[in-house]
Amino acid sequence: MYKFVQQSNILLFTSTKKKGDFFLMNKIKILRIIARLNVGGPAIHTSILSEQLNNDKFNTLLVAGKVPENEGDMSYIAEERGVKVRYLNTLQRELSPINDLKSILEIDKIIREYQPDIIHTHTAKAGFVGRAAVVLNNFLRRKKIKAVHTFHGHVFDGYFSPIKTKIFLFIERFLGHFTDVIITITNKQQKEILSLGIGTPPKHHMIPLGLDLNKFFQNSEKNFLHKKYNIEKDIKLVGIVARFTQIKNLKLFIDTAKIILNNRNDVHFFMVGDGEDRDMLENYSSQLNLEKNITFTGFLKDLPSIYSSLDLVLLTSNNEGSPVSIIEAMTNGKSVVSTAVGGVPDLFTDFGKEFLVDKNDANAMAKASLKLLNNDNLNSRFIQEHQDPTYKKYNYSRLVNDLTKTYKELT
Repeated sequence: MYKFVQQSNILLFTSTKKKGDFFLMNKIKILRIIARLNVGGPAIHTSILSEQLNNDKFNTLLVAGKVPENEGDMSYIAEERGVKVRYLNTLQRELSPINDLKSILEIDKIIREYQPDIIHTHTAKAGFVGRAAVVLNNFLRRKKIKAVHTFHGHVFDGYFSPIKTKIFLFIERFLGHFTDVIITITNKQQKEILSLGIGTPPKHHMIPLGLDLNKFFQNSEKNFLHKKYNIEKDIKLVGIVARFTQIKNLKLFIDTAKIILNNRNDVHFFMVGDGEDRDMLENYSSQLNLEKNITFTGFLKDLPSIYSSLDLVLLTSNNEGSPVSIIEAMTNGKSVVSTAVGGVPDLFTDFGKEFLVDKNDANAMAKASLKLLNNDNLNSRFIQEHQDPTYKKYNYSRLVNDLTKTYKELT
């Protein structure tokens, strides 16, 4: 903390902390909050931002909740990048008025210690407790903290009952009045959020995700999965990389596999990830007699080698923002078939949109998949049209530049 002392007409300050704190005086201080660093794009996104925006212009503190035992943990990404994380045990995905109130009070305590210029929240729960703490400080303590919130997706379709959805929508509309910048990650998502009455057009910025994609261009083990699981090299591999949760609709992947195998028997399927639906999905696979055709790998870290091993990547979600698995797969030079949900269509060229299908349509997904598996020319064209543009648009250097500009405009 700093003490200000009046001597004559000169205002001096002395520090009650380390001398190094003096150099933070000229930096923009950002408090970044995410509900949890679980498997998925937001964890990667926030870890990269927290690393990259600790420099001569910015100082960043990352706050996160704990990852439940039944979810994959990606906090190692922050650790590998030297990002220190302040964890809050009370910040949890589950609805809990008591824990949410405790989280708001804990964040309020951090605000008083850290004195941020900007609080940037990511994901729904962090957006609620973080911006509630901003309102508390700006109105009760007369602070002038700027609030930024990023919608990586939204919880207004496919997550909760209609009544709960209406409650969450009311809360988001209310908080939108106290949010200085609302960031969406695709054009379609921005239109959806605006149509729901959340914020006004001047507050909305469309800033795509930014990821560390360089590693997906490096030489990876192209037969990694073949070797690890003793699969013959001439067998085609089709995979999905996802959290095993209801919103990912992974039964559609299994149904699609069944149809593809009815048309050709030289294909093996990989489900990479983990989550609360894993037991149900393994049982469903067994019911369809696909135990020998589908491998459940659990959570694997070496994603470049996984994508390099696959011939085709699928995405079956009922709702998405900008799915990281598609971005990584395209950058790695892989074709993708996906449900046409959320911001997914923004990732595909006009030609590529031929490989987008409706939700829950296993026949359409299998048909689109077989087109690519059966036609090398189509597969090559897909890769040619998507690989370089995806890398250029979603590499993190662009994201850092975009947010640097946004933060400076706010302060």
